[in-house]
Amino acid sequence: ANKFSVQTKNGNKVLVKPPATVGLNRSDLYLGGGNAQGYTMQADLLGTKKRQLPDMGLTAYRYTLDLMGVSQRLQLRTWGAELLEAKNVEFKWEQDVWYTMKLQVDFKGSKAIVHGKVWPRAEKEPEAWTITLEDDLPNFEGSPGLYGYSPSDIYFGKGADKKLYWV
Repeated sequence: ANKFSVQTKNGNKVLVKPPATVGLNRSDLYLGGGNAQGYTMQADLLGTKKRQLPDMGLTAYRYTLDLMGVSQRLQLRTWGAELLEAKNVEFKWEQDVWYTMKLQVDFKGSKAIVHGKVWPRAEKEPEAWTITLEDDLPNFEGSPGLYGYSPSDIYFGKGADKKLYWV
């Protein structure tokens, strides 16, 4: 409650996750029931900076793709309490620049193959995934969502196709 709001930025409606006035700056916004299946999550994100850059990302099938500001890396994790099941790659990104993120989970037998990619929104989508994680104890369902840890504003917007979506 009161952790996300709809605002207008540069003439477009966006979802904003501001810093918390009290409590934790970490928030998740789920966009459906916990038993969702058969989708890929994609959204545009823009982080601002006050004292530091935020962490921001997407959730799908209970996996999180996290664009981390302070450490300048991209992390794919099974869940926050189990960081042993996380993969990291260096990923330098800038404040006040729109990035597109995509998170897809594929199943191969009893494993989940979790793929993530991030690219500047002004550029064409790269063919290769930026990061991939194999999970031997997969989540076969889970709500799509948005994630933010932020001492400054995070904006979630629609892509060039004007959609914030899971397909």
